[in-house]
Amino acid sequence: MKREEILKWLDANPTIQELKRFAKSLGLRVKKAMKKKDVIKLIREHVENSSATSASSGAPTLKQVPSTVDLTLPKTYNKNKLVLMPVNPYVVFSYWDFDDETRNLMKQMAREGKAVIRLYDVTFIMFDGTNAHRTFEYRLDEVTLEAGNFYFQVPMPRADYLSEMGYLDEEGRFIPLMRSNVARTPTASPSTSSRERWYDLRSRKRSVILSEGSLVKPIEKLRGVTSPGWPSGQGIGIMWEIFRSGR
Repeated sequence: MKREEILKWLDANPTIQELKRFAKSLGLRVKKAMKKKDVIKLIREHVENSSATSASSGAPTLKQVPSTVDLTLPKTYNKNKLVLMPVNPYVVFSYWDFDDETRNLMKQMAREGKAVIRLYDVTFIMFDGTNAHRTFEYRLDEVTLEAGNFYFQVPMPRADYLSEMGYLDEEGRFIPLMRSNVARTPTASPSTSSRERWYDLRSRKRSVILSEGSLVKPIEKLRGVTSPGWPSGQGIGIMWEIFRSGR
């Protein structure tokens, strides 16, 4: 691939996986923690340096790169895997993959309306399959199953969640086939703790000290039914609708 073609390809906004794969094919050292902009910068510098070296030595412009490199990711790795990730205090994301046997089974269960993904609130407990604080369930259709991912809206921030995927048997019992990792959602508000946690990089020691003050304001405002922003007589009705709908 020529220099102009590489630069044009970089401007086409390739994915981070495609960039890393291409950088490795150039013989560049790509670190796992590198971000997309870092990989683009690494490739650009390599292209510019190669062009300058070639111009001074009269050698060909760039190291030849096979033009038939397949940059597409496989649709499946044929492994049973369920992963859970926090998105924000009220949303967690799950994605999955199957081997052929499990995929065929789950497709059959989805057609019968028995394919299920569950989310458990396992905050501060060792989950044994039955002792979750709360259990949320969603029936998977074939379209969602093939999509390979699902977003859960969760009620509590700063909580631990775990997911299982499986199906319902003839008696309605849930049969799990895969279990995910535990994902903790972040807090939705500043911490009210009066302790500060510090880590000394030189001595590698942790310390906890009392904070001089809270990040939370001593007096905060709340919107109430007597707020001047609402016409008289409508505030109570609006608050009742919010309370009744659970928002």
